[in-house]
Amino acid sequence: MTQPSRLIYLPPGVAAVPAAPVTNNGAPFDRNFFENVLPPAIAAFCSQVNCEVPVVELTTIDGVRHYVNGISGVSDQWVALQTSSPDHEHPTQVFIPYQTIFRVEIHPEHDARRHRLGFLTDAAPPARRQAGQRGRARTAAEKSD
Repeated sequence: MTQPSRLIYLPPGVAAVPAAPVTNNGAPFDRNFFENVLPPAIAAFCSQVNCEVPVVELTTIDGVRHYVNGISGVSDQWVALQTSSPDHEHPTQVFIPYQTIFRVEIHPEHDARRHRLGFLTDAAPPARRQAGQRGRARTAAEKSD
């Protein structure tokens, strides 16, 4: 007689603890991730590697890389991000459905020419924060026109 391969024998006196039910909330990157997980993760990363302007790179399932400067808004279905591109100077706002997000990476940016790709934090140099705010103000002004 053969035993099932997933059978575990416990020593005498040891009781098996029932496994907690696994709930599937859908997409691993959701509203909670962008509101409560990512901002402290960025701050913790920067304190560990001593970077002022981290690069937050979000990859979607279609292979597109988004360099995130900030989180503009969240809903239950999508996140709005202010992004930059290595190919042009102006910021872009994108709305991305959570289920299309494949990966989120945080890494330090040591290349001064690509600093505009970095996430805007309170630790960012004043000139960098002002440039990001000008881009945000410009975007808001363009929307009102």
